[in-house]
Amino acid sequence: MRFKAEFKFALLAVLGLIGWTLLAWQLGWHTDQFERAQHGKQVMAAVYAITIWLAVRHRRDQQQGGYLQFGEGFQTGVIVSAIAAFLSGPFLAVYSRVLNPGWLQRAWEWQKAGLIAAGAKEQDWGRHEAIANVSQTLVFQLLLEPIRTLIMGMILATAMAALLRRVPEASEAAPPPPRQA
Repeated sequence: MRFKAEFKFALLAVLGLIGWTLLAWQLGWHTDQFERAQHGKQVMAAVYAITIWLAVRHRRDQQQGGYLQFGEGFQTGVIVSAIAAFLSGPFLAVYSRVLNPGWLQRAWEWQKAGLIAAGAKEQDWGRHEAIANVSQTLVFQLLLEPIRTLIMGMILATAMAALLRRVPEASEAAPPPPRQA
């Protein structure tokens, strides 16, 4: 199976998401301590970055001579990101609808209270409310959030592929094929 390693690292990223989400829930960050939960996306970005880094590094180490072209590293990172993004969507939907229903609405109410306390007028927090309402839809959780995660993964894959690529030195490269007359 060509993408066995990519699937393994994507599964690692999803397990990181699941573990982090369930931990935050058990610590009360998704029920009444939203000030702590607001940094969850940064933690997940770090988990995705680490798993993409590990996958690209693994691919580089598996290549003959340890050489990895940028395109190969980018492809590995994007595949990991795509698998992880579309596996995490169903979990997030189940979490938001079955395990902890209403938590997104409570999080929005907490954010709204903060905006009002900061002096924001109703027209100023309308955009935030629209985002909060959309994030609670099944379409968002199963499609739009995974697409957002995939785009973030593509950006991370670009960085990781650029950092981890190795091309043969001129002295190590195979000589060019002979020209035909």
